Amino acid sequence: MESEAQERTAPVSANKSDSSAAPVLNISGRVKSEWNTPRIRGKKKPPAVLEAPKVNPHTFPAILSRILLKTNAPPAAPPKFNPADGTQYLCFLCLEKPESRKRVYHMFITTEKELGSDYAHTRKLYENRKEFIYTNNISVETVCARALYRRVQKKFTDVQWNKLGNVFETDMVGRSDVWGISNRVYALRIEEHERLFNYIKFLSSTKC
Repeated sequence: MESEAQERTAPVSANKSDSSAAPVLNISGRVKSEWNTPRIRGKKKPPAVLEAPKVNPHTFPAILSRILLKTNAPPAAPPKFNPADGTQYLCFLCLEKPESRKRVYHMFITTEKELGSDYAHTRKLYENRKEFIYTNNISVETVCARALYRRVQKKFTDVQWNKLGNVFETDMVGRSDVWGISNRVYALRIEEHERLFNYIKFLSSTKC
């Protein structure tokens, strides 16, 4: 009996953990390492070095905004603009009138951006007129299309103009006279450019 009582009242060893005990909350947030976990000895890894941002047309606006505006939001992209869109042209829609043995040239001014749409619009004016047959186009790039337009009206005195002064007719001589009209217009363009350059030289020489 005595031995059984001693076994019941024997103190619990401090080295043994009771699995039924309530868990202790870790308020500090620190993670306790296990004593039996072996430590790994060796060289510490060097801290990661951040590479400098690469400057290119895509990253430069964002980098500049960080410096000047102190924000990571890049500025709005500027509208796309092609300087060639403003190039001026003097154009001629070339047609034939077989019954009257005439060739017709419809003259108009346009730009690089509107070149195709203006040709399509001008051609539609003659689609339902059976006496006209579309043959070709003449497009002359120039510094000032309006000046060349007026010069053609003034110099082409051997053709028959309409009342608006934008359409003229020629006799159908030979297989085609499109190249002849084109060469005459290009010659007038050279004269216009020479006049412009001479005027620029005059301004440069008289500048104080």
